[in-house]
Amino acid sequence: MSHSLDGLSPSSIESPKTVDELSVALANVSGAGQSVVPWGGGTRIGVGNIPSRYDVALDLSGFAGKIEHEPGDMTVVANAGVTIGALNAVLEKEGQRLPFEVRNPAKATVGGSVASNAPGRLQSSTGGIRDWIIGMQIVLADGTITKSGGRVVKNVQGYDMHRLHTGAFGTLGIVSQAAFKLLPKPPEQQTIIVWFDDVQIAQDVGMSIVNGLFAPEAISLLSGMIAKQTIITSGEASPCGELWALLIRLGGGVRSIERQVNEVVGTAGSRAATGYAVLSEVSAKAAWMKVDEVESNSNVSIRINARTGDTLQASQQILTNELADANAVSTICDIGFGSMTILATSDSDGLPFVNTVLASSTQHQSSYVIEKCSLNVKEAMDVFSDVGNSIELMRRIKSQYDPANTLNPGRFAGKI
Repeated sequence: MSHSLDGLSPSSIESPKTVDELSVALANVSGAGQSVVPWGGGTRIGVGNIPSRYDVALDLSGFAGKIEHEPGDMTVVANAGVTIGALNAVLEKEGQRLPFEVRNPAKATVGGSVASNAPGRLQSSTGGIRDWIIGMQIVLADGTITKSGGRVVKNVQGYDMHRLHTGAFGTLGIVSQAAFKLLPKPPEQQTIIVWFDDVQIAQDVGMSIVNGLFAPEAISLLSGMIAKQTIITSGEASPCGELWALLIRLGGGVRSIERQVNEVVGTAGSRAATGYAVLSEVSAKAAWMKVDEVESNSNVSIRINARTGDTLQASQQILTNELADANAVSTICDIGFGSMTILATSDSDGLPFVNTVLASSTQHQSSYVIEKCSLNVKEAMDVFSDVGNSIELMRRIKSQYDPANTLNPGRFAGKI
């Protein structure tokens, strides 16, 4: 794995395999007045501002160790280097699962996913990673090993300090271990794809399903080229014209699934859907993988969080902008959660395109993260939205946890 980042390369690489080795490595780096950038599977290492210093790469991909699963308590403890895919494979044997998903689970690690608060489609029904962490082990910049929370739900007490580290991008400490609450794996799952030639009808159907008699496990409104690609990947004929597709995953018992499918199909049919398909397990897996593939392969990715109605409105504005065609733009609206991801396959317009997207989003009360972009965009702006007066509090917390500015310097919001 190359450890270059935003045009910078480290002078050395540390690859600890145990928490004691990690502690010693950080103590040495801090003592030498150097800076460190932590690496997991590298799936989200590009998210963040350009490092202000980058001396040492801290490669945690080999820091796996033993997975401690307690099926009766429905909890699991895993080290930072364990991949999400490997963790779910262990849980599946007991009919359990993590209550969140991440892209590229075969490479994404526990530490990197927690540190970057990685988003996923299940946020529509179960929330995000932060909601399911019950304990955490953190190694601070000077090598001090600290713990927060517990390993089983009944023993969790005190302040939820682990919430502070979830989504802090390793700027306050290195996540070395995390404990999660679990959910039972649903007996059955079913994916339906429905497509429309009218964006307003597509949005109305999506919202009626979200606000209906049951909660879909995941529901995404796909717009732009990603909609057609996903329909074709599902095994359907290539549709013509401009389309909007709802990709819906249902979960539950056999009879519950039947009722949910009938409800979705009936709602779509009554609102003049252009077409729909109830997908086989193979086709469903391919469809969701296509969404992740387009997201992973895009050159520009901007994630916006706002009220669902605002994200849907912003999506329309972005797709009709004159720069959209030149950049081959798609949007994914996770309408059960209120987030939208804007994807572009070309970054030839670079900064003008990003500014156009952000201008549409900032008309609403929203926050954003520019997750993928060209270097010239990072040089021109903060990839995290303005956090207002909170930035002073964030700086004080950073100075308390990492006074020498050793960990991921310059990479977080406000270029902390």
